[in-house]
Amino acid sequence: MTGHDFIPGVIGSLVVPTEFSHYERIADSDTTIRLERWKGDARIYLSQVQDLVDRGEHLQLSLKNQADIVTAVAAFDGQGSWISEPLRKLATKILEAFSEPTDSMLEQILSQNVKPVFRSNPHPYLSEATGRKLPRAAGGPMASQDAYEDQTWKSRPGISNVISWCIGNASSRSYESLWHLIIPPVMTFLDDYEARYKLCGIQLASNMLKSVPRELLRRTGVDGLLLRSLLSTLNHLRNPETPSLIRAAVPATLSLIHGTTAPGSSQRFEQLCSLLGDGIIGGVWIYAYADPDTIEASIDVLPDIIITLGIGAARYLKALIPQLVHPLIPVPLTQPSGPMQLAALRALGTVIDVCAPRMCKWKCTILEGVGKCWVSLVDSGAEDEKAYAVKVALRDTCAKLAIACPTIVEGEYSQMVAFDPILFKGLVIPLEHVESQ
Repeated sequence: MTGHDFIPGVIGSLVVPTEFSHYERIADSDTTIRLERWKGDARIYLSQVQDLVDRGEHLQLSLKNQADIVTAVAAFDGQGSWISEPLRKLATKILEAFSEPTDSMLEQILSQNVKPVFRSNPHPYLSEATGRKLPRAAGGPMASQDAYEDQTWKSRPGISNVISWCIGNASSRSYESLWHLIIPPVMTFLDDYEARYKLCGIQLASNMLKSVPRELLRRTGVDGLLLRSLLSTLNHLRNPETPSLIRAAVPATLSLIHGTTAPGSSQRFEQLCSLLGDGIIGGVWIYAYADPDTIEASIDVLPDIIITLGIGAARYLKALIPQLVHPLIPVPLTQPSGPMQLAALRALGTVIDVCAPRMCKWKCTILEGVGKCWVSLVDSGAEDEKAYAVKVALRDTCAKLAIACPTIVEGEYSQMVAFDPILFKGLVIPLEHVESQ
């Protein structure tokens, strides 16, 4: 049997069943068994495609047939409840044969296999013909809500993996001709109301930002659209996936800001302030203060924001310092979170380094939290790896503080050692060590 003869049947058999889009909610055992059986059959069909590729027969196939193969196989190259490790390995091996697709191949996949999936839910702020941002929502004031009706694209599990494959294989020059095919589905995922699809959209946007020409983003107005969408994810709180959203959205936002604004420009400063001031401080820290996992995620991503913002971050010290010191202070009858404390100390160290000229005003606040955390650790007698890591981070924080505020060594540090040499000598840094730095 030639490749032309068996392609349609195999491709049809590899279409991921709709039920996988809500696999975690399936309670019917018969459905689960049927889906597991399908995964077993998919391995057989992928092996057949692998055999065809090994024989080189894919080279004789039409552009349409090759595009159909890639579309079917790429659905298994990524994440999904329908993907087992054997299926992923088979898919990766097959796709190696298509690792340098032409623009024609990418256009065939995106226009004929991807675009129809989203046809019933066009993004209201994008031109389907050009990929440019529209001056106003197509379809009127309720267009954004209408886009959430009958989302047929969600019945195609694996389509995000196909889009990801196309993005990963598109060169910088390819984006000019493929832009109107790539950006609409990416924005559809990114602007969805469900956290898991929004997270997928962030990942697609992050991959796209690695190679898309920045001028194309600016010229089409998509830079502002992307920024708004990425910042909005920080308002998607009280969800199990919120920490993952924050950890993915902030690096993507920084990448976008770096690529579309000039260093030292007011535009860059304003966008970074929106991310830190409105997104993290005014959003996450106010509305998710009772969710430790979300707060920890927001603190994890803080150092990169502070470094990018530079001394401009000093305007937020009234919010930053108390928030970062808070996890260090022991709470009676509560077990401290080692990861949270380490995250807070890493961020605090970055703040001290970047905003050193303003640290003398905050040295006592910081030292109070650091000292109380140190005393708590010593009193607990903990000698495990977590306690050791926190102690090292506390010492590093004191060292950074001494460099930023040299008078603290002969002042507060000396007073602490004089009060209890055994307890505090291991925390504060000797004067000669600080001076040598």
